[in-house]
Amino acid sequence: MRILIISGSLPPMKCGVGDYTAHLANALSRQMNTKVAVLTDVSAWPKPSDFEFEVFPISHGWRMSDLGRIAFAVRRWKPDLMHIQYPTQGYGRRYLPWLLPASFRIAGIPVVQTWHGYDSRRMTRRLLPNAVVSGGLIVVRPDYMDMMEPLFRWLNRRKHVKFIPNASTIPPTHLSQDERSAVRLQFCQGNSRLIVFFGFAYAERGTELLFEVADPAQHHLVFISDLNPADEFHKSILNRAECHPWAGRTTVTGYLPAEEVGRILAAADAVVLPFKDGGGMWNTSIRAAISQGTFVLTTSREQHGYVANDNAYYARPNDVDDMREALCTYTGRRNDARCTGIHDEWDSIAQAHLSVYERVAPGSRIRNSTAGLIMQK
Repeated sequence: MRILIISGSLPPMKCGVGDYTAHLANALSRQMNTKVAVLTDVSAWPKPSDFEFEVFPISHGWRMSDLGRIAFAVRRWKPDLMHIQYPTQGYGRRYLPWLLPASFRIAGIPVVQTWHGYDSRRMTRRLLPNAVVSGGLIVVRPDYMDMMEPLFRWLNRRKHVKFIPNASTIPPTHLSQDERSAVRLQFCQGNSRLIVFFGFAYAERGTELLFEVADPAQHHLVFISDLNPADEFHKSILNRAECHPWAGRTTVTGYLPAEEVGRILAAADAVVLPFKDGGGMWNTSIRAAISQGTFVLTTSREQHGYVANDNAYYARPNDVDDMREALCTYTGRRNDARCTGIHDEWDSIAQAHLSVYERVAPGSRIRNSTAGLIMQK
C-alpha cells in the first residue's frame, strides 16, 4: 500500500503534530508491503537522516497557489490513500489544508484524517468541510466524539472512526546515577531539586504556574521552551525568571533536540505540566515525561491523585495548592520500569493505522488513471 501523509509541519520544524507524523511515518515504513511519503512545507528541509520515508517539502506556506505543486506531486507518486493531519503549527491560518480532503475524494482517492485536537471555538468552521468528507477518522483520545457538538457527530456518522492512542515522541533515556548528576550540575548546585517544564509555552498550558507551584528555596526551574521577548506572555515568563525570588534559580534553554530533552527529563526530580484545561495520556508531552521514569505532576479533569504505574500525580486544573502538596510529596520518585522501547509503541500504532487504511481503501490499490485525475490544471 502506498500511503501519502500530509502534515503542515515535520522536523526540523517545531511542532508536536509534526514530530508525531515523523514517528508514525517511520513506523509505517517498517511494516510489510507499505511505502510511505510525507508531503509538507519547505521549512521541513533538510530531511533528518533518521527518516525512513520519502519527504516532499513543496508547500510554500499552504497558500492557494500551492495547489498546483501538491496536485503534481500526488499525480506523480500515485498514492493508494491520503492521510491528512490536523491541526499543525505549519498550516497557520491558511484555508487550503482544510479543503484538501474534499479535493482528494472528488478525485476518487480514499482519505483518512487524524484530528489531534478539538476546540469548538476555533476549529468548528474550518473542520466543517472535513466532517462531510467520507473515509476514515482517527482520533487520539477516547472521548473525542463525545466532545463534538451534535451537528459534527451527525456529519461524521458515516466515517470509519477509530481511537488510536499516541506515544512519546521523545526517546526514553536510561541514565546512570553519575550521568544524572552530571546533567543536573549543568543547571543547579547543592541540594536544589530540578523541576522541568518543556514544550510550547502558551497561557493554556499553565506555564506561569510553575512559579506558583515550585519553591525557590528548594527548587531550580528549567523551561525547555522557546521564549520570545516580543510575545507578551513569553515576556512575562522571562521577567519572572529574572526577578526575585527566582533570579538565579531559573534556566531557559530554548529549543533543544529530542535526545537532549530526554536526558534533561530523565535527570529531573519532577516534570511539571500544569495544563489549565487538563491533560491526559493523549497528550504527547505527558507520555514523553512519563516514559523517562521521572515523577510527573500534571492536571486532569478525568482523574485525580497519584498513579503509581505512571509515577504521576493528576491534580485538579488550576488548583495550585493541590499541585504544591503533590510536588512536595512525590518529587524525586522514579519508576524506571516505564523506560520502554519507543519503537514497540509506535509499531503497534502503525498496525492500528493499517487496519483503518485497509478498511477505507480495500484492495490497497487505486487505479493510476483515478489518481491522475486529481485537481487537473
